[in-house]
Amino acid sequence: MPRMKILSTSEQEVFETPPVFNSVQRKQFFDFPASLLEISATLHKKTARISFLLSCGYFKATKRFFAPKDFYPRDIEYVARRLDLPADDFYLDDYSDRTQRRHRPRIVEFYGYREFDGRAEAQICQEIETMVRKQLKPKLIFWRCIDLLIHKRVHLPNYHKLSEMILGTLNQRKRELSSLIEHSVSRETRQLLDSLFIQEERGEGMC
Repeated sequence: MPRMKILSTSEQEVFETPPVFNSVQRKQFFDFPASLLEISATLHKKTARISFLLSCGYFKATKRFFAPKDFYPRDIEYVARRLDLPADDFYLDDYSDRTQRRHRPRIVEFYGYREFDGRAEAQICQEIETMVRKQLKPKLIFWRCIDLLIHKRVHLPNYHKLSEMILGTLNQRKRELSSLIEHSVSRETRQLLDSLFIQEERGEGMC
């Protein structure tokens, strides 16, 4: 059986890639205060300086982070120009996963957010359990979780992490309901229900 998808493939792609800015938005989200520019200036590699500020702008807009391979050329050129650097100096290999992980807490803190840590995960799990018990649709639960995390000023996890939490809770709820039915319905009642289904099937065959 194929695994349930909360968002469609195209919706996942939109969620997991940076927003596409027009010229006005690019100027808005890549307008950096002096303190961020000073942090960028301390980074040795030109790619790291550009990528750090790109991550700041994307986080400011979406409250989440994206892979450098998905950074848009126009955004790279814009930020590089602000730093008086040639965009040709941007090399993906110069911005390692380790460097990204080191920069992210500084960006999260600068914008007044907190990490999606164990405490945040436990809190959002409680919210998911409540929504599952109310029988809300998985996609609605997903977007409500996004709204709740932003309201609580927690940086957003990736799609895979959040969808796994929701689907795990849904499956747990299904197991609970199945167990409840198993223990609540007597053997005689189950046999009676089974016989009704058999009679219905026979009746349909006679039509």
